[in-house]
Amino acid sequence: MLKKILFVIVFSAPVFSMAANQTSGRAVDNAYAQKVWQVLQSENLIGDGRLRSYPFVGSRPHGSIQEIIAKEIEVDGVTGRVVVKHNYGAKGGLTPKQVYSAQTDENYEALTIMFKREAGYDPANNDWFWAEYKKDGSIINYNGTDLSGRSSLCLGCHTPLGGADREIMNGNQR
Repeated sequence: MLKKILFVIVFSAPVFSMAANQTSGRAVDNAYAQKVWQVLQSENLIGDGRLRSYPFVGSRPHGSIQEIIAKEIEVDGVTGRVVVKHNYGAKGGLTPKQVYSAQTDENYEALTIMFKREAGYDPANNDWFWAEYKKDGSIINYNGTDLSGRSSLCLGCHTPLGGADREIMNGNQR
């Protein structure tokens, strides 16, 4: 029982402590997310013929199969690292090889990004901007909140597991 209580405290504390900084889904966040989307298209990180990496088995909240590309991009005059995660899922035994060799993205669920914005954007959270998109580029709405900006859903996991800079590439704390 004590382990369960400690787990809840450890993994819930970051969400509660970040509530004041959470600004997910405001009009300004959605507008910025669309600027990021446009750059992702021009950099060939999304869409047909995009740059690919070999997918791997993932877990929720992202897809059961994930594909990650990270690169420096420029959005509104700010150059920063973007981590682009293509999320796939299907009922049954979807494998990384099936996703990689598929001619279509029929199992595509969502695209999630982290973009390292200018210093001072959100210093408490390493200045990351977060967004989750549908395949058509529209922002995903979860329980009445658009997932763009400083999302407590993203920060809730990336804070305790994301190492010194909130990046989680393999689920291990470093």
